[in-house]
Amino acid sequence: MSRLESARTWLRDHPVGVVFLLLVAVPATLAVFSFRQPFPIPGAVLSALEVLFRLFVYAPVAAVRAVLFDPLGLDVLFSIAGLNQTVVLLILLGFYYGLSVVIVRGSRFVRHRLDLERQRRN
Repeated sequence: MSRLESARTWLRDHPVGVVFLLLVAVPATLAVFSFRQPFPIPGAVLSALEVLFRLFVYAPVAAVRAVLFDPLGLDVLFSIAGLNQTVVLLILLGFYYGLSVVIVRGSRFVRHRLDLERQRRN
């Protein structure tokens, strides 16, 4: 089996992984660039990326922090230098993985319901 065939097999057998990779690509890249810039980015580009950052990085992290971390008293993790970036990245990955699971399972449920509906009509 060639590498391409094994990659196709993996993609077919792991729909949650595929959706996760598609969903997390932009937010993870934005988060990493906000922590460290490997090359200088012009100010105009940074200001344009700020809207995407707020929507895809800040909003999910703030929501998870407000729902999970603050009530448990774990908000101190965000004040430790170095650890806060790791926590933000882990929250981001967890959020988008959960969203991937919901999307795949929801689409399977809808597809199943539509198949049942078609069978009932025939």
